[in-house]
Amino acid sequence: MPVARKYKIEEVLEGCRYYIQRTGRRVTFEYALVEGVNDRPGDAERLAGLLKGMLCNVNLIPVNPVEGTLMRQPDNRRVRTFKRILADRGINATVRREMGRDIAGACGQLKAGYMKE
Repeated sequence: MPVARKYKIEEVLEGCRYYIQRTGRRVTFEYALVEGVNDRPGDAERLAGLLKGMLCNVNLIPVNPVEGTLMRQPDNRRVRTFKRILADRGINATVRREMGRDIAGACGQLKAGYMKE
């Protein structure tokens, strides 16, 4: 997303901390897991470090395989390991339930189908 290039991660996290402080509400972060790109234990460690002490939840989203891209979905073992590392460091995390993949209607797959036409 173009807006993602506008702000540094530190600025976004500072805004999230301010929001939490002012409202007392938890922030949810969406984290798309891509095999071999950002699903390694070190990636989980870095994420936990960024979110340390923050009232938050991380929604882990294993990417869907999309024809014509190099993005691959991590296997369940890697996803569980990533989630456990976050939990061990006090970061609440959930794994998004997969829906629509069997009909090529999952996230990313619809756009790929549209782009072919």
